[in-house]
Amino acid sequence: MVAALLIIACTVYLGRRPSRTAVVIKNIHPGISYQRGIQNSPYRAVYHLIEIDLTNPAVSLIGTEPVSDFEYAAQTVEDFALENDTEIAINGNFFYPFHSNNPFDFYPHRGDLVELSGLAINNGLIHSDPRPDWPALCVGSDQRVEIGEFGRCPAGTQVALAGSIQTVRNGSMAELPNEEVYTRTAVGVNKTGDRLWLLLVDGKQPFFSEGATYFLSAQLLIEAGATNVIHLDGGGSTTLVIQQNGEQEIFNAPYHTRIVMRQRPVANHLGVQVDESRLP
Repeated sequence: MVAALLIIACTVYLGRRPSRTAVVIKNIHPGISYQRGIQNSPYRAVYHLIEIDLTNPAVSLIGTEPVSDFEYAAQTVEDFALENDTEIAINGNFFYPFHSNNPFDFYPHRGDLVELSGLAINNGLIHSDPRPDWPALCVGSDQRVEIGEFGRCPAGTQVALAGSIQTVRNGSMAELPNEEVYTRTAVGVNKTGDRLWLLLVDGKQPFFSEGATYFLSAQLLIEAGATNVIHLDGGGSTTLVIQQNGEQEIFNAPYHTRIVMRQRPVANHLGVQVDESRLP
């Protein structure tokens, strides 16, 4: 009975998975573009690359509001996107407690309390302390972005999320720890801090997408124009939601508790909002 239910669930979710046969390039909004790319060798990878022009006054970046100073109520990226009416939303920091043993035994569920690893700032307030070995994406009050090394951001930072590793530093590939092919979420910024890239690579799905190494992820962002890159939480947390015709749509292929297209409730998120009244 349990096996039958799992097969039904997998079939339902699998039917929602995006195609890997077509490369898609499209404008999401003025100053926001999306590209889906495919690699077939030496391993299969489907990746999703968002480019955001932060000089557009209509564009702003937001984070997740905690339920207390250092605790977050877990929610899926789609729920966050719906709640905040974002144009783009992705997952953020690593978090704890966490386990994913099987489709019925995992934590957190929606609403369960978790804490973050590394720096997190929202509305100018620190909600998770920095780790000196974990770099952070820092968003200023002018919406300019930079990568804060040693886990810290400059005074006046309004939004920050931390990653576990910086793979590109000042335009050059950093020393990388391994070549594991894995599901990835990464963010890149340019030298002047007025352009942001979001990269998500689907993984753990044979014949569709196995994931990417740190090297490939970094290389894709360097080619796009990023000079500094950090990796956020990956694996089953990797989720991209884009607003299409007024509705939130999952654009990648999440893989949570061994079920394709099942979303993992995560601690925090990065969202992109557009105020059309401020469009130039």
